[in-house]
Amino acid sequence: MIALHAEILLLAAMVGLYLYDSARLLHANEGVLAATLGGRWSLHFGAEHYTLRGKEPFVPNPLLPHRPVFPMRWKQQVDAAPKPAQRWTPPHFGPYKVLAPLVWLMALALFGLIPAGLFSRYGNLAVAAGILLFYSTALVALAYVWFKRRALQLSPRQVASLAFESLTCPPFALNLVRHISWKAAPTDEMVSASRRLMRKDDWAATLPFVIKRIDNAIAWENEGTPRAQALAEYQASLTHELASHS
Repeated sequence: MIALHAEILLLAAMVGLYLYDSARLLHANEGVLAATLGGRWSLHFGAEHYTLRGKEPFVPNPLLPHRPVFPMRWKQQVDAAPKPAQRWTPPHFGPYKVLAPLVWLMALALFGLIPAGLFSRYGNLAVAAGILLFYSTALVALAYVWFKRRALQLSPRQVASLAFESLTCPPFALNLVRHISWKAAPTDEMVSASRRLMRKDDWAATLPFVIKRIDNAIAWENEGTPRAQALAEYQASLTHELASHS
């Protein structure tokens, strides 16, 4: 009974480490653009009614570790001299498509073979197979990331950091794609990028959530300030855009 309890705790710890590593804290004016490997985009936000250290917790879909996620911000201040809009070019998804099956093989090793060894008659054989599958796949994935580091916009030091985390704490390796895409640092403004990248119907369905975020920002701003006026104008333009989709 004690052994079974320890095995359950081990599995729970692996799941907890995976979720902990995938979670992020977002500022109020931040969102996350997620993409399928087929090129369909969606916009997500952190928890609206719960903050941690003044930021909103965000956990990407735990069942989709192979999908890249990109943090972005919407403009919530007035520029003294408006700058030309910067159009962010999303990275080529080819390397992510290669990494996707490797991420799922690592997930199979950690949450398939190892639990099978812990809770079935296959015992040490399944555990050993899981460990072998995980580390062989992780080494292949990390070697691929190293050779594709320029296409993935990673420095040698960043690749070394990813390798250290992935090999010393296996559940972290399942977030390899997310770690890479999170470092891509898009320069475009969130709303304009979302409008350009998302399907029209997806963007129309997301607009109310964006407007709600601007509502929250207005509520925190002192009435009559230049920033409050700019936010109100921004909200009005998006509300008008939403009405045009109806």
